[in-house]
Parts: sequence; structure tokens; C-alpha cells
Amino acid sequence: MKYLDRLLEVDSEDRSTFQIMLWWEIRRILYNIVVLAFGIISLVIISVIVNVPPGEDLVEPFAIIGFGILCNLGYSLGWLTEIFRKKNKKYGPKMFKIGLYFTLFFVFLPLAIHIVLWALRGFKTMY
Repeated sequence: MKYLDRLLEVDSEDRSTFQIMLWWEIRRILYNIVVLAFGIISLVIISVIVNVPPGEDLVEPFAIIGFGILCNLGYSLGWLTEIFRKKNKKYGPKMFKIGLYFTLFFVFLPLAIHIVLWALRGFKTMY
């Protein structure tokens, strides 16, 4: 967690709108990498639990693309809200973490549902 805190440091409280946007946009890359990595992990585990027949998709590809777009639209709310709030060095890092955890909750929600269903089936794969 200390590594993440170091990556999210804010240099000064008195930042311009451009500096706030730049701070968020540079960290968007980290956000997308983390969400993508955990999304892949979630899908791999689900694919082990749910034995998908050949020719079938585990997840609709458009749903994954749509989720990525929604995540990035939500991410943009970080710098939008920071611009209109009282300037504070702790706001950006705090909102980044909250937004990331909120997104990861939805990344792992399908996995949690599939694990519960898998347990209810007696730990047998679906199909």
C-alpha cells in the first residue's frame, strides 16, 4: 500500500485546473492496468468454474468493452469533482483509491456470484 501512496502523492495544494487534470490523467494508465489485470484474473477463475462448451462465449465481448468505457467515464469524475472542490492535497489520492476499490468490487462481483453458485452445485463445474 505504501507503493501506491507514493504513486498518488500530490506535490502542492495550490494547483491549476490543468495540473489537476494532468495528475489524474497520468494515473489513468495505472488505474486501467490494475482493472484490466484483476478483470483477467476474475475471468480466468470463472472460466475454470464454468466449463464453457466450444463455440460459446463466457462473457459477451460488448459487455467487457462497455464496462471499460463506463469505468473510464467514472474515473473522469475524479478530476471533475476535484476541480470544483476546495483544493486539498489528500482529495485526489483518497478519491483515486475509493474509485479503484469501487471498480474492483464490480470486477469481482461476477466471480463472487459464480463461486456461490459453484458451491451450491456441490463444487461441480457448470455444463
